This record gives sequence, structure tokens and C-alpha cells, in this order.
Amino acid sequence: MERRDFFRAAGGLAGAAVLTSCAARPAAAPPKASTPAAAHLLFADVSAQVAAFDTRSGTTLFSAARPIPAAAWDYLYTVSPAGELVTLEAGTGKETSRTAVPPGLVARAVSQAGNAVALGAPAPADPYGAPGRKETTLVIADPAGRTAPKVVRLKGNFEPDGFSGGGEVLFVLEYLPATAPESYRVRAYDIESGTLGPLLTRNKTPVPKGDEETMRGEGRAAVLSPDRSRLYTLYTHQQNHLHTRDLVAGRKTGVHAFVHVLDLNQRWAYCLDLPEPFGHGPAAGHTLAVSAGSLYVYDGASGTAVRASTDSLEIVTKASPGASPGTAAAAPARESLYIAAGTSLRAVDPISLAVLREWRLPTANRGVAAGPDDRGVYAGVTDGVLRFSGAGQPSRLPFPGITWLRHASAPVAG
Repeated sequence: MERRDFFRAAGGLAGAAVLTSCAARPAAAPPKASTPAAAHLLFADVSAQVAAFDTRSGTTLFSAARPIPAAAWDYLYTVSPAGELVTLEAGTGKETSRTAVPPGLVARAVSQAGNAVALGAPAPADPYGAPGRKETTLVIADPAGRTAPKVVRLKGNFEPDGFSGGGEVLFVLEYLPATAPESYRVRAYDIESGTLGPLLTRNKTPVPKGDEETMRGEGRAAVLSPDRSRLYTLYTHQQNHLHTRDLVAGRKTGVHAFVHVLDLNQRWAYCLDLPEPFGHGPAAGHTLAVSAGSLYVYDGASGTAVRASTDSLEIVTKASPGASPGTAAAAPARESLYIAAGTSLRAVDPISLAVLREWRLPTANRGVAAGPDDRGVYAGVTDGVLRFSGAGQPSRLPFPGITWLRHASAPVAG
């Protein structure tokens, strides 16, 4: 499941044994031989910490415990041991504000405007089965401290999932039954009125009572759209899942994998079914990526990939870039979609899904990230990050203890 710590590092060149091309295919477009390596900030996990690494200096700028990023990765939000919600500039680690919050909580979700953070107990390693909980306490806090934190007590077992575009609604996952969960459903909590209700359908009509679909979120991966108006979530191993529209229509046969599309502004939800064999292989082998106009899903066990239009929410391309058992990750760039799975990294045409180039990684991948200026692609590996910024061998940045590469952004000037 894709949802959400470090170390000293120094730059260095990888030898020929580190990574070799394993396919005589046309070279992927983004890394150009004449283009010098760009400077980026990399954010990666090591245990419960997230650190910002400067590829220009080869040093770690700062690390923070259990932070959540703003949608644009310009700020990070974390809770100090003293029980204060702390806001950090993601590019420098500079503290911009702190405000007192109830003890024992961690940051779980942040609004797009950065004026509200949902805090709760740390996410359970496995939300299913006993003991669960009969009541959930969440806190909604203003990071700047302009208003007092609002304590929200809900009867049932809930986890915060994200805010609406304006921050008026907190979307939550309700686990059912509360004390021994077997599934969950997505609900909307109106912060001002304090009421909890269902989402709308794609045609903006209320879901009929009794027809709210429930899911078992194994292999869950969530990605915001570039304009931050939608949250796309991948679900696998659904055991013949029936959507709300199936329940309303009285259908009896469902699917094993789908992408749950949540419109954060209009508050409707829709499920995009994925064809066979999605949902049958290991959950970690599935990955999801979103660009301005396309949604991509890849299954490493079968080597199958699909592209769907984010406008019509229909699958328009299905292809077989190749199977690679192991944990999968994907990152879209302007001219390529990068898919890392197991020990392979592939540059794929974003329209046809044809493989443009393939490399063999020295270890199992630990995430992939594309530079925001399309002048660098990074692949996490054991104790390091490989930087692709030219047609030759990549450079290697030592990164001891890295568990997952999460994001690449432009560094702060100066």
C-alpha cells in the first residue's frame, strides 16, 4: 500500500556493474546526453523519519519525524515530542509556526490551503480484525494557531483520509464492524456542522441508503491529481467487489481491482474497474501514477499496464511492458512514464505504453521520482539513489538506510 524516515550522504559515480541496460530499444527522451545533471531535493523515508537530501551538495538538509507533506511539497507538518504541531519549509527545514495540540497524536492529513491539519492516533499496522475501537477521537488544528484545535469524537472506527478542496470537509475511512473490522467505506465529515454522511455519485446525486459500497483496502495506493482536485486510490484483492452502481443495479458479479476516484471539490466518487489480471497478483506489485490527462496502473506480477483518460474515466490503452516481481513504483514525466518494479526500471511511452528503454537495478527498487524540470530521474536502491541525467551510466548518491524514495522537487534558490 502506497501511503506514507536519516543519514549523511555524498555524491559519487556508479561503476558499470551497478546498473546496465538490458534492452536494445530506443532511448527514453527525458535524460539528454548534452544536459548536465540538475540539482534537486529528494525526500525519502528511513524508518519513521523523512529527510530532505540536496543532490547539489550531496548532504541531508534536515529530517523530521512522521511528517505529512503539503500537496505541493512546499511544507511539512509534524508533531513535536512536547505536543506541538510544527510547520517546516520543505526546502530548508526552517520552522515557520508551531501550535499546541492534544498529546499522543500525529499529523494524518492536511488541507490544500495549509490552514487545517487532521491529527489522530498513529495508523495501525493492520486495520482489520480485533480489537478495533468503538469511538474515534480526531483533532483538526490550524497550524498557525489562529484558532483553537477542534476535537472531533465519532462513534465508530475512523481514520482520516484527506480534505475537500476548500477544507470544509474531512474525508474519513469508516472501518466496519468497528471492533473487528472486515471492510471500510469512505464518508464525508462536515467540519462546521459536525455531521457525517455519504459521498455523492458521479452524477452528483446522493447514494441511496444501504447502497454505500464497502471495501477491504489491501494494496492501497493513493495519488493526488496534478491540479489537486481529485484523489485516485488503487484497491486490489477485492474478492469480486461490487460498487455502489452495481448494488443499485442489482448486479451479482464484481471485480478484483479498481481505482477509486474521489473528487475533492464536488464530493463525488466513482470506481474505475481494472481488467483481469489486476488484483490477483501481490498487492505490492501494483502501482498507480497520474498525469494531467492520464491515469496509469501497472501490475508487476503479470507485466500488464493500462492507461485511462482522467476526463472520461475509461481505459484507452492496455499493454504488456513486461513482468517484474517485487514492489512496484511509478513516476510520470513529460515524455516518459517511469516504472520501477523488482530490479527493473523501464521508461515507457506515456501514450502507447511501449517500452522505450529498460535498465537492471543492482538491488530491489525503493521508489522512483522524476525531477520537476524533466532533467533527472531517480531510483531508490539499497543504501543509495541512482540519478539518471544523461545517456550513460547513472551517478550514485549514497543514502544509508533509505526505505522509500517519495518525491523530487527543485531546490530553494541561493
